[in-house]
Amino acid sequence: SGAPIRKRRGTVRVNSVRGHKVARKLSINPGDAVISTAHRDFVQLGGHQGHFHIAGPGSLWKQQSKDGEVEAKVLKELNESSLHAYVPDYLGSKEHDGKKWIGMEDVMCHFSDGCGMDIKMGTRTFKESEVKNQKLREDLYEKMVKQDPSEPTEQENASRAITKLRYMTFRERESSSQTLGFRIEAMKLWGQETTKDFKTLKYRDQVKNALLKYFNPLSKSGVEGFYRELVNLNQLLEESTYFKEHEFIGTSLLFIYDHERVGIWLIDFGKTTDIRDLLEGGQITHEKPWELGNYEDGYFTGIRMLISIIEEIYSERADDDESVHQHTTIRVN
Repeated sequence: SGAPIRKRRGTVRVNSVRGHKVARKLSINPGDAVISTAHRDFVQLGGHQGHFHIAGPGSLWKQQSKDGEVEAKVLKELNESSLHAYVPDYLGSKEHDGKKWIGMEDVMCHFSDGCGMDIKMGTRTFKESEVKNQKLREDLYEKMVKQDPSEPTEQENASRAITKLRYMTFRERESSSQTLGFRIEAMKLWGQETTKDFKTLKYRDQVKNALLKYFNPLSKSGVEGFYRELVNLNQLLEESTYFKEHEFIGTSLLFIYDHERVGIWLIDFGKTTDIRDLLEGGQITHEKPWELGNYEDGYFTGIRMLISIIEEIYSERADDDESVHQHTTIRVN
């Protein structure tokens, strides 16, 4: 039972989930009441409350951020790329009540009473453009002191102000983002409220223990399914020109399982930036250390660490007895 997972790199088959029996369509306007015999509770793990609405069978409306139409553009482009199987279907955009909305597949429709986990990827979760302003800000100094009174330098204590870059890099260091390349944002398990108290988990063993809580109700075959989905996704990202040409900031991996299946999706593209005209050569590695101006986001650092931890969880798990239901994956066999 402690044997490592057999790596079948290169022979993984990707199964489309497009043929699922739920017909996805945008049948109502954002904010309209949903009248449906197939009603289910909507579970939101991350993002601003009220920014999502059920749009009809198997579909959602998501309110666009103030940045305009970045997320709709990126989601549409990813739907047409080699990564299409790992992102929600793009179903169109519209303006309603003065707000812009994106229509997208509700990926929870593939599951019955699914357990979800939102993992924010990368060693950096703020855009370069957010921290180029060198203005000293008292509000950010106060926020930092509230989190860790011993953090400010003598000079910072004297001026009682810091730059946004200083605050944001401090904040990343307080979580596992900078050390592991990802952080757990939230998880929802059967019979429990959504939990979000993971932001101060910093070290590998702490994060592994939190991941164990999510994987514990799952069969060993389910853990292996998540591992295979991640290995396959990592391979597709390595081969993707689109991925090399974009800074993926603030995106998440959404993990979902129920009693039958497991699956992973890439979500949240509101801070994704096309860097072809911003950087000489027009591509990033997603693994080199970040310096202001190089646009590196550490995504590969995070996904490879996640693969390593999940493989460890799998190899330490005793084999399922024959009575345990074997999970299948949404895409990878």
